Amino acid sequence: MKRLDSENLLKKQVVSLNRHIPRKRKTLAELLVEKKPHVIGADGTRHRFKNSEIKKIADLIDKSEYKNLKLPIYIEIEPTSGARIAGRIETKIVCKILNLDQCKSELFIYRPEIKTLRKEFPTATQYIFLVR
Repeated sequence: MKRLDSENLLKKQVVSLNRHIPRKRKTLAELLVEKKPHVIGADGTRHRFKNSEIKKIADLIDKSEYKNLKLPIYIEIEPTSGARIAGRIETKIVCKILNLDQCKSELFIYRPEIKTLRKEFPTATQYIFLVR
């Protein structure tokens, strides 16, 4: 019984940590045409993207990929395996920023790489906390 209570408490805390996550992410194509690019978080807050970051991301990928890339890019934090970036286009961008050669549709990064990525794209990336 105590284990179940602890698991429920942990899940509630993780939900609270993720309340900033957007209700719906927008594509790069949508954000490029907005005067003030933004998404609305699950808690109702507005998350603004810097235009310079949006343009830099656009320069890193093919124009044909603009409609398939959804922003912000999630940095999925898992207690057992560091941070995960998922998605073919997302990992392509991260690999270019981190100068990595071997990139697939899933990438695990650690504190130094997270720091570099967040420094480059503070508004175009967001942490999401996971419990499995």
